[in-house]
Amino acid sequence: MDRIKESFDSLPIAACFFDKNGVVRLINRRMLAIAKWLRKGGIQSLAEMQSALQAPPANVCCLDLRLRIYRFPDGKVLRFAQEQIATKAGVRYTQITAADVTELIREQNQLKEENAKLAEANERLRLLLVQMPEIIREEETLAMKLRVHDDIGHSILAARRVLLQHTDLKELRANAALWEQSISVLYRSSQISVQSEPLEAAKKRAEELGVRVLLTGDEPQKKWMRALSALAICECAANCVRHADGTELYVCFWQKPDCVEVSLTNNGAVPKEKITEGGGLSMLRQRIEEAGGKMEVWSSPRFKLIISLPEQEGAAHESDDR
Repeated sequence: MDRIKESFDSLPIAACFFDKNGVVRLINRRMLAIAKWLRKGGIQSLAEMQSALQAPPANVCCLDLRLRIYRFPDGKVLRFAQEQIATKAGVRYTQITAADVTELIREQNQLKEENAKLAEANERLRLLLVQMPEIIREEETLAMKLRVHDDIGHSILAARRVLLQHTDLKELRANAALWEQSISVLYRSSQISVQSEPLEAAKKRAEELGVRVLLTGDEPQKKWMRALSALAICECAANCVRHADGTELYVCFWQKPDCVEVSLTNNGAVPKEKITEGGGLSMLRQRIEEAGGKMEVWSSPRFKLIISLPEQEGAAHESDDR
């Protein structure tokens, strides 16, 4: 009999049995410990057990009354089950067991959290898809503004240079053609020719303004990095002529572990006050930040524009979402 009781006590599940009168006939150690939490003084009858499960004390949290799942003070989560059994002789007993479902509940809660995150991500994706046409339109509008700003500014500065140098009629006509091309941008963006190599095209445009571009360091190989660097060169070359009366633009590339850094300075006059970003610099900043990069403008000790471009386009935004 002692061996049977010892084996019953060593069961991994808490269990007890009540006779037809509801009196406890057999209970193991695990259920005894649980019964003390459920009712001060322990459980002596089936009615007391059912009452304690229906209205548990404050230190026992009912997680699901229908499934009879409870969290106990030791942190374990138990699920109770009641069943009618009978011996070979036909004697009927009521069996109540409590199974440890702590790990199952933990995994269930983790799954709920992951599902909530997935639902949030799906909602963000849905909103992005809804907004995609507008985003594309804004990107196209910005690209048009940049091209218009660049070409109109280039034409104005080129004309200014021609007039100051008293150039001959042939070059005046060439600059007039540039004006016609720039004005056509306002109506047909497709008429603007796209250079296959952005950095070389930017150097050429700067030279037309009388600015020599000197490149040092390892130039980026990725096309989008070269395109953004070229936009910065065009803007800085125009500002060099317009505001600093400079003739040289110094562009230095640094390859860092996680990004490419580009700095642009000139040999023109030092800014007299803090530089306020106008249309060109503002649009340049927007393009760089949309690609996940950063842009700084220094006014002292002399003008310097610094842009940082991540190895992966848009990497900064992806990191923020996470």
